[in-house]
Amino acid sequence: MKKIVLLGLACFALCGCGDDKVTKGYLVGKWDCTNKKYESEFDFKFEKYSDYSEASSKQVIRSYKVVNGVLLKKTADNEAEEVDLDEIYNNQIIKGNSGDCEYTTIRNLVKNSNNKFTSDLEMIFNCSYKNNSLDKFKIKTENVCTRIK
Repeated sequence: MKKIVLLGLACFALCGCGDDKVTKGYLVGKWDCTNKKYESEFDFKFEKYSDYSEASSKQVIRSYKVVNGVLLKKTADNEAEEVDLDEIYNNQIIKGNSGDCEYTTIRNLVKNSNNKFTSDLEMIFNCSYKNNSLDKFKIKTENVCTRIK
């Protein structure tokens, strides 16, 4: 009896495990995407970031296609650009410098369902300027895409 219960629990656990990883094959087709941009400033007196406030929002149609094994993304009149899913999944946190700023980029890509995925990108900037002024801010973009049938 214990073996049957354990087998049942194991099967239940395996069935409950969904695959939330986005693949090339999953992305192929047309998607209706809502792209939102949020901003947050650092308050030096309170020593914390403000809550994110929405800076912009737009609706776009995005198409994905695999050509010669390479995943391409095209939005409206823009040129098609290559998408490297391995790069996104293997380098979710990137640190770097640009001018007087150090930045950290945090990326996330999740398959919400068979017809919906979410892509997030958060950039955290710490800037030190020559006049000894400091600036710290965050920018977050959220893209929620639903498959067009």
